[in-house]
Amino acid sequence: MSDELVVLRGGSRDGESTKVQSGVRRLLAASAAPGLLEVYEASGDVEDLEHNREQALVFVHSGQEPAGDIAPELLHGPSTG
Repeated sequence: MSDELVVLRGGSRDGESTKVQSGVRRLLAASAAPGLLEVYEASGDVEDLEHNREQALVFVHSGQEPAGDIAPELLHGPSTG
């Protein structure tokens, strides 16, 4: 499967971008709030991002949920820049 560029809109990860496997429509990301996950869902929109040749799929914040038993390596972690 190929990768797609996505940009996150809303929530604590607003404006961050990442690559996901083609077909992914829901993304769980580490939250700034301990023990919670940020939930992002594909909106069907695309957006031009500065310094990228390809358009990014837009994922919008749809809420938070408890991290529970989700392994940390399965999360889209905060970027360290």
